[in-house]
Amino acid sequence: MTVDLERVLRDLAPRLYRYAIGRIGDAALAEDVAQECLTALVQRWQRHGPPESAEAFVFAIARRRAFRAAVRRHFGPLLDDLDPALLPLEEPKSTLQEWAQRRGLALPAYREIEVRGPAHARLYIFEVALDGEVLARGEGSSKRAAQQDAARHALERLET
Repeated sequence: MTVDLERVLRDLAPRLYRYAIGRIGDAALAEDVAQECLTALVQRWQRHGPPESAEAFVFAIARRRAFRAAVRRHFGPLLDDLDPALLPLEEPKSTLQEWAQRRGLALPAYREIEVRGPAHARLYIFEVALDGEVLARGEGSSKRAAQQDAARHALERLET
């Protein structure tokens, strides 16, 4: 049985558009998403022949693209206001690890130095080292918070 690409596109296009507009809520973005999905289907068809299920193929793509478009539509203005320079300090342990890996260094090592205070109000103090060199100390009400603080101080030191 030969499957006709044009017939498949005609059948899927309006359904894809309705699906996308229902997910995104914006006609122009929905049209873009539907067009991108159909373009991906055509490219797949031309390179490898028809997928086992054209409908499953395009709707799998549509789910991901509609989600991304909806996020951009609803949160784009908020994301535009973010200062990229401050983003690395939101997750300083990850940022420090990435910094070390880019330079071929060993992963940062965190060591508990001290624990102060009663059980219900602990203060943890950690230090972080790279290649055996202690870079900074940090403190916090949890081990994780103290490690994040140490990593933040290490990043500040490395940037100067």
